Amino acid sequence: MQDHILLKQVVRRLDILIALHLETLGGSEAARPTAKIQHLAGLGLLPSEVASILGKSTNYVTATLSQMKKRKKRKEANT
Repeated sequence: MQDHILLKQVVRRLDILIALHLETLGGSEAARPTAKIQHLAGLGLLPSEVASILGKSTNYVTATLSQMKKRKKRKEANT
């Protein structure tokens, strides 16, 4: 039981470190939640992992990624 609690604390602290690092990426564009989601998803994290790091719901992250995909497809279709 102790190990489980310790593991949760370590994961929480790592999430905080990742979130803080995202804040330091620079620029107002990087501060937007969509930019953070895109960055973390681009690193291969699952939507649930991204949601945990950013303190958002998994549905929010999934919806944001879906909208970003749609915009990218529209942009490619117009070029």
